[in-house]
Amino acid sequence: MDTYGLSIKGDITVPDDNTYVMGGASNRMANVYSVLFNGVATSSQWGDLAEIYRCEDNNLPVGTVISVSSNLNYEVCKCNIDCDMGYIGVVSKNPGFIMNSGENGLVTGLVGKVPVRIKGKIKKRDFIVPTTDGYARAGKVGEEVFKIGVSLETNELESRLILCIIK
Repeated sequence: MDTYGLSIKGDITVPDDNTYVMGGASNRMANVYSVLFNGVATSSQWGDLAEIYRCEDNNLPVGTVISVSSNLNYEVCKCNIDCDMGYIGVVSKNPGFIMNSGENGLVTGLVGKVPVRIKGKIKKRDFIVPTTDGYARAGKVGEEVFKIGVSLETNELESRLILCIIK
């Protein structure tokens, strides 16, 4: 045992399933490091489900709308087509969960609450669609098939980051 607590080398074998508790609601462990976790996560500190993709530009700003790339060397790129059917996500700010986290590439939010680069005016509850230069915009009647999410804010400015729910 060291001065900070228990030191273990090797495996810990538990004789009965689901009988031991580490920490608790009022005496939580500060940090736990592991190579592989198999268990049940009941919460996340941040807001979206993200995945890492090979991108033509890994330095795109948060909120940039991402589409499938036509370049065979990359999986994704900044969206440059209005109402792009190849849309997949938005550059994430603080993902709650990252799939393929061991890969190098762009962290792309796929589902959840994320800031999105919006071009033009937007109202809370407007649905959004992908547009050019990595932006989204308020959708129009008839464009529902291109819907990528819903705005959680109203803003009269021409372009800015707006909190949205992406689907």
